Formats: sequence, structure tokens, C-alpha cells
Amino acid sequence: MPLLLLLLILAVPVQAQIYQWTDEQGRPAFGDTPPDGVDARPIRVDRPATLPGLPDARQILQPPPPSATEESEDAYQRLTINQPEQDGVVRTNLGQVDIAVNLSPTLKTDLGHRIRIRLNGDAAVTTQATQTTLEDVPPGTHTLQAEVLDEGGSALIRSDTITFHLLRTTVQQQSRPRP
Repeated sequence: MPLLLLLLILAVPVQAQIYQWTDEQGRPAFGDTPPDGVDARPIRVDRPATLPGLPDARQILQPPPPSATEESEDAYQRLTINQPEQDGVVRTNLGQVDIAVNLSPTLKTDLGHRIRIRLNGDAAVTTQATQTTLEDVPPGTHTLQAEVLDEGGSALIRSDTITFHLLRTTVQQQSRPRP
């Protein structure tokens, strides 16, 4: 019985007495022990109201993660470069190379997505079209890669890198036999 009484006494919350007085600057001051020689009056402090926590609050406040089927339906599945062809030859004297990509599903321009073409690893053009033309490409062997960028500039999908060869058209004069 004395043990039960002791446990009940310990279970009762302890509440210290709070006092209010005026400090030297004339401002109200509060504490559990007023300074000697001041006129302090006890303050009634009610217990704060508490509400039980919601066990699922974090889940309620955070949006649910997308399911695997939603991700696969929304994500880009394929990005390929159709033109120029892998190891193909482009003949031009102006250095223009027509680029055509195939993207599935279609580009989500409403989300700010765009296609960036890389020539020899460097960004050459960024567009929202699946066809574009590179200008002033010098003769020689080059690599191309396409990537879809999100609104922040992060790559969402990349094509394989292809190689093509740009040749200038030359006209050779035939020598005529002299009469």
C-alpha cells in the first residue's frame, strides 16, 4: 500500500509557483524565485492544452510517391537519333547537318522539357523540335548524342552516341588529252 501511494504521488505533475514583479527599469519580470525586497505576486498558470498527435501526420503531409506503373507511364522510354545514320556520310559544302530524333512518348513541352543535341560531347543546340539543323560543322568524323532535359536542365534520358562523317563535295577537273 505505501508503494502504491508513493507511485500516485509521483504520478501527479509537479508545478512550480510563478511570480510576477517589476524590475529596476519598470518592466514586468517573471520567475519562480523573486529577488529579495521586491513586491512579488503569485501568478496562476493553467496547464497548457494538449492534443494527441496524429500517428500518420507525416504521411498525410507528404505526397505519396509515384507507383512503379505511374513512373513507367510518364517516363521517356526511348530516344534515338535517326538522322544522320550511324557511321553515315553527310556531304555538304556549307557544313549543315540535318538532325532527326525519335522520342517516345512525345516531348512534354508543357513541363518545360526540351531536347539538347551534343556534337562531339559539347552542347550544340537546344530545341523543342525533334528535327533541327546544325550549322558550320567542319569536315571530319564527329559524334552526336541527344538528351531530353527537364525544366531545371537535368537529363531525363540520353540517346546512344552515334558517329558520322562530314565530307565536302569537290569537283575534280578531268584533264583532256592535248591534241
